[in-house]
Amino acid sequence: MMLAPCRVACEHRAVTYSIVARDPSTGEMGIATQSQALAVGASVPFCEPGVGVIATQSMALPAYGTLGLDLLEGGLTAPEALAALLSIDPHPERRQLAMIDCAGRLHAFTGEANVAEAGHVIGDDCATLANMMATNGVWQAMFDAYQATAGPLAERLMAALRAAERAGGDLRGPRSAALSVVRAERTGRPWRDRIVDLRVDRATDPVAELSSLVSLSAKYHQMVEAFELAIDGRPGDGLDALEELGEEEDPAVNPDLSMWRAVVLGLAGETAEARRVVARLEVDAPAFVETLRRFGPAGLLPDNGVLERILP
Repeated sequence: MMLAPCRVACEHRAVTYSIVARDPSTGEMGIATQSQALAVGASVPFCEPGVGVIATQSMALPAYGTLGLDLLEGGLTAPEALAALLSIDPHPERRQLAMIDCAGRLHAFTGEANVAEAGHVIGDDCATLANMMATNGVWQAMFDAYQATAGPLAERLMAALRAAERAGGDLRGPRSAALSVVRAERTGRPWRDRIVDLRVDRATDPVAELSSLVSLSAKYHQMVEAFELAIDGRPGDGLDALEELGEEEDPAVNPDLSMWRAVVLGLAGETAEARRVVARLEVDAPAFVETLRRFGPAGLLPDNGVLERILP
């Protein structure tokens, strides 16, 4: 691929802290970022399932994200791709970047013209980077929190963001945050290859809001899995997935989750429990009871008799 010199006209200021990481047990790759800038999720993170993840910040060039993913997809490693892009940049000293490829190879760079406090840390499976921070401990705190946290990749990334805030965070305060997790290999079903893709474009405490969204996203994924198992003729497996989900949702807050729960319970033969969930829905979110009624004419359920058993 022939690389043209990067044009500085497309620079944008992204005073930010970020983490890129790969879970070696699953191959999933992820990125989380927070900034005082508006809608950091639209400018700093770039990720592609089966390819890699890139953070481009400070006096950032979006070309590092788009061209970087092209280079990774073309066969370059993350260190090679980052070196290639820096070599054609007329002002590399203004950049701060991190890349990780689907094989787990990663690299990071902090140019000498980054505004203090600025720096990065590179480990075996993650890199943290930050600029214009309140303290010079932010990127190390992120790294340590990620390494010390167990669980799904999204939760470990969130732990890094929370640690950054505890260490002082952005000198000017927070405004926006984003988090994405993608698969290491493409499945042929793009809608399943982005496991998490969440943004908080403007908030007083974007890290707290993003953390709440990450938790809710995990619930949605598991509930949808239970629902799909049940309507595909495996209600027992759907019921097992419900049990793993744990505590029942508040229908006044997340009525769609309660609606799906009622269907899974009904198809699994838990009629009394399904009717109890529907009764709560009828009080707190009656529109979702009407939605349930419409599942029958749509032919969505393998057993339409279930609606007669669980609906009022």
